[in-house]
Parts: sequence; structure tokens; C-alpha cells
Amino acid sequence: MFGKLSDWFDHRTGYRKFRDAMLLEHIPGGAKWRYVWGSTLVFVFMIQLVTGVLLMTAYSPGDSTAWGSVYFIQYEMDFGWLIRGLHHFGSQTMVVLLGLHMLQVVIAGAHLPPREINWWLGLALLGVTLGLSLTGYLLPWDQKGYWATQVATNIMRDAPVIGPYLQRFLVGGPEYGNHTLTHFYTLHVGILPPTLIVLVIAHLAVFRRHGVTSPRNAQGEDMFWPAQAFRDLVVSLIIFGAMLALVIYAGHGNKIDGPEPDGMYEKAAKAGRAGLGANLDAPADPDTQGYPARPEWYFLFLFQLLKYFPGDSKFIATMVIPMGVGALLFLLPLFGYGRMRKFGHFIGVLVIVALLAGVGVLTCLAFADDEPQGFLNFPCNDVKKAEKFQEDLVKASKEAGRAVNLAHAGIPAEGARELLRKDPLLRGETLFKQNCAVCHNFSVAAPEGDFKGFHDADAKAPDLGGFGTEKWIRGLLENPKDKKYFGSTKLTGMINWRKRIEEERADWKVQDAPEVYKKKIAEQDADLDKVARFIAEQAKPKEKRDKTVLSEGVKSFSARKIHLRCQSCHTIGDDGGSQGPDLTDYGSQEWIRLMIMSPGHAKRYGDKNTMPAFRNLESPGAEVHEMLFREIDPKGVVVNMSDIDRELIIRWMTRDHRVIFGGNTISGAPKPKS
Repeated sequence: MFGKLSDWFDHRTGYRKFRDAMLLEHIPGGAKWRYVWGSTLVFVFMIQLVTGVLLMTAYSPGDSTAWGSVYFIQYEMDFGWLIRGLHHFGSQTMVVLLGLHMLQVVIAGAHLPPREINWWLGLALLGVTLGLSLTGYLLPWDQKGYWATQVATNIMRDAPVIGPYLQRFLVGGPEYGNHTLTHFYTLHVGILPPTLIVLVIAHLAVFRRHGVTSPRNAQGEDMFWPAQAFRDLVVSLIIFGAMLALVIYAGHGNKIDGPEPDGMYEKAAKAGRAGLGANLDAPADPDTQGYPARPEWYFLFLFQLLKYFPGDSKFIATMVIPMGVGALLFLLPLFGYGRMRKFGHFIGVLVIVALLAGVGVLTCLAFADDEPQGFLNFPCNDVKKAEKFQEDLVKASKEAGRAVNLAHAGIPAEGARELLRKDPLLRGETLFKQNCAVCHNFSVAAPEGDFKGFHDADAKAPDLGGFGTEKWIRGLLENPKDKKYFGSTKLTGMINWRKRIEEERADWKVQDAPEVYKKKIAEQDADLDKVARFIAEQAKPKEKRDKTVLSEGVKSFSARKIHLRCQSCHTIGDDGGSQGPDLTDYGSQEWIRLMIMSPGHAKRYGDKNTMPAFRNLESPGAEVHEMLFREIDPKGVVVNMSDIDRELIIRWMTRDHRVIFGGNTISGAPKPKS
């Protein structure tokens, strides 16, 4: 039945002639393992085509959507991590295989006449493959691809005459943005792959015309099928296994913090959340300062070469040497005409070995210059610069991990780069230092991760490290005029409770028996503890406040004791004095917000205030809002601060690390609880 079906299909298509033409190729001297490299290149390219098409089904080529779509592929799409990982490592595998194939070709003398056309086609294939690697590197629109592409296109700009025009064409304008991404996407998907396919077909056709280049003394003969095809298949499977191992075990990806997916299938399908697959750096942000930009490892030799030609001589590294090497590679077959064949063979091997060795040495030197301890016995030229690079690299890695975890809760409609721009954890500290640290310290008892706090002995305002916590309030109650609190301010009328308490205790020690003295001290300390807990409880949402702490604390807060008269100056709720700040919701984001926007408000420090107000003076309707604030606080100095910057500082101070969304999350992503 199968034979009849095969005959029917061959009668209508003639597929057997095509099959025989492809598989029944004579191999003088027999099948060899060293002949496999061309076939493995085609095999890996087919993997690139399949995985590339699958990636296209979920990729969105826009500067506000690209990173989010790659995040979806890596962490949300079933087995997207595997598809993307194979595509990522497949591009690097092709570069390695091209080097091996080129070396094998010149060793066999397969570049010499009459095969020079095939050699030139191979050089064209090399150029297109490198072009695919360069254009694909930018498509995730992450920091690494964004800045590395700038390095590569800046090298291109140094080409005489056409360099600036070529760079502008690729970039799509004077700045790197949406047009740059769409240009690179078009090249990577619509132009270079068809070009590569046409060149591969031409390469194979010319190759079949002259056959395998075998030694002159070769004996015997094999057919491509099955002898050589078996070897090609074995090596191709080994290479695929190596690629798969890199995807699974290299651990390049950032992990998603949180519960693991349920079930074996979900764990495998969403293994990207466990760090499997290719790395995804933080979203591209042109405003980033000091990003450790490096091209992909197979372009590092050019990056290193630039270091030896500084200033005006850099065109030698960017154009003269690469074009000279390209011209030499193009001319290699011409050295083998006639009686010069042996000489041409020797020159070919010498040039390719020297070229690969030079590329390898320059690549190792580039790695060594970025490692304070050197790399593979290559010394580091500038240890301090390498240490700075490694610090920046660690910082970039942490930002990438943070961005991935923030994206898990949703991505702003304005684009993924807003994730870090509006992240209190990474941005809040910087804004606090810019706007608040002029007067305030922010000390911490112990380092919080990488944050060690900052302290200036000449600070003019309270240390806000631990602000609103029970410990902070307890210290304030005992000695508000300590430098940690209001000792360096011009606020007057504040009672030094520590001094009063010490005077009180001195009287008790004289007047009372020892056991009565100890009892009074214990009661006094208990009252201060209750008030501290009571006020610290105000920072919590009302429904989460401890009722026992509130009921016990309010008694001590409102007590008319010699050592404790809080309610005579401060208000909580509707009762209390008006000489000091209202402590209702003290330490909460609402309390801090009014303090920042109107510190001279009657519910804050009123006429005693010396702090400037920070308000948005540029938003729509700002004039109306400012008029309302001026009625409450007519004398205060106002400093412009955007609403988002203010909220970033508030959330950072209160250790609320939710992203501040200026708009909605992208469609399909869960909305944050903010």
C-alpha cells in the first residue's frame, strides 16, 4: 500500500528525482566527521527559523510594548522560555559553527579554484548571519540590547562618507527610539532571513556542482545517504543537546519571587519564572546614567580593538582593519591559481588561523579588562575601572530582577521603562537625597539589603530613619530636643521630657521608699511605652489597628500627669490642644503627604514651621490648588515637586514598594492594588 501511494505521489510530483538529487551525492574517500559543519549550520538555522516564527506570534515591535511582550514570552507563555532560550543560544551557536566551518573549508582547500564563487557566497552568509545577530540583539528593547546597539552603530558611524548616513538610516532619526526598533525588526524578520535562505540555496547548488573537496590520494567512495547523513545527524543532535543544556542549566534568567506554579506541567511550562532560559535585562531607558554597555561576546574583539586607536585614529579600528580583513578574505581564492595552488592553500590556512586567533585573543583581553583579577591569565589593565564596571554590572542585574518582578503585577500603559522610573524601592531613595537630605538624615539600625542609610552630623531637621515606628516615637517622647529629633531645629516651646523626667525621679528618690520609687519609675516607663505604641498604631489602616493598644494608649495619652501631658498640645481624633501637630494617623502616608505639601498647615506645625512646602506647580489646575493651599499656609516657601516624585518619596519612607501607576496596566495584566 505504501509503495502504491509513493508511486502515485511520484507520478504527480516527481519527488523521487528531487530526493535522489539531494541525498544521492558521491563522497570520494568516504564519509568523514569533519564534513559535518555545513550541515550543522543549516540545522541550527532551521531551529532559528522555527523558534523565530513562534516568537513572532507574541512579540510586539514598539518601544512601549516590546519589553512587555518579551516578558510575556519569557514568563507567562507556555514554554516561551524554552523557545526564546533556543533562539538566543542558537544565534551564538551559529557564530561558533561559522568559525569552525570556515576553518574546515580552508584546511581542506575548498576555497581554492574552481570553488572561489562558493567561498564568496560563504563570506556573504557570514555577513548576513552577523547582521541577524546584531539586529536581533535590540529586539527585547532592554538595557543591554539598547546600549550595546548604540555601541555597534556608533562604530558604524565612523565609516568615511557613508558612515553617518548609514547609521542614521538604521537608527531611523537622530535618536534611538520606536523607528530604530521597527527598522531592526524589519531587517531581522523581513529582509535578512530571506536573503540568507537564497544564499544558502545558491551555496548548496554551487557546492553540488563541484562536490566534496577530498584529498588527492583518497580511496573508496560513500554516498551522502546514509553514511554522511548519519554523521551529520549525530553531530546536529549533540549541538542541539548543548543548546538545550545552556537554556536549562546556564541560569541566565531572573527569577520571579513568589509561589511556584502548581503541577508538573505548569512548572515545566512556566520554568522561566525559576530562572531558566535567556536573560531579560531591565527595560531600555535613555535616561540611565552609567550603564555598563558591552556588545555581545562575538563583537567584543572590535570593542577591544577600539581601545588601541584612541581619538581621531579610531577609524583605523572601525573601518581600515575590518575592511582590510574582508578584502583579504575575498582575495584568498585568487592566491591558488595554477602553480600557486599549494601557496594559496598555505596562505588560506595561515590567514584564517591568524584571524581566529586574533579574534580570540582580543575577546579574552576584553573580558580581562572587565575582570579585576583578569581572565584566563590575561591581566586587567585598569583594576579600578574594572571594579567600577563590576559594581555597575551588579546594579544593572538587580534592576533587571526588580523590573521582572514588578512586571509580574502589571506593566504601565506608558511602557515598561516606567516600572523602574516609578519604583519606590529604586527611585525613592534618590529623590529623598535630592529633595530631603539637605536637612534630614535617614539612619537605619542595620543595613536593609544594600541600603545602609545616610547620616550628616550637620543635619538641621529630624532623622527620619524609622520615622513613626514605636522605637522612634519612644525616643522622641523622652528627649525631643535630641539632635536625632528636633534638637537642631528652631522650634521653640517643646518640653524636654527627659529633663523633666529626671527631675521628677530625683524628687521621688528623696521622698519615697525604695519600693515606691521603683514602682513609680515602672509606671512612668509603662505610660511612655503605651503612648509610643498608641501613636505608632496610627500609621496603620484603621481596620488593622490593635483595639487593646488603642484603648490603653489613649488613657496615657490624655492623662494629666506631671511627666505626660500629650493632649494638652496634640490632637488625636477630635480632642486635644492645637499648639503642636495633629497626631491623627501619625506616620501614615496621608500624614506625611500633608506634611510635605503644607508643613505650615494648622494640623502640622503652623506658624512654628520652617520647612518649605513641596507641591506640583506645573500640573493642570495647579493655580487653583495653589490658591487653596495659600489660604491655609500663606507664608511658606514652596518648591516644585511632581505628584509622582512626592508619592515615590512617601512610599519609600514607609517601605511601601508598590509601583506608582500613572495610568492603567496593559491589557490582560492584573491591576496593582494601589
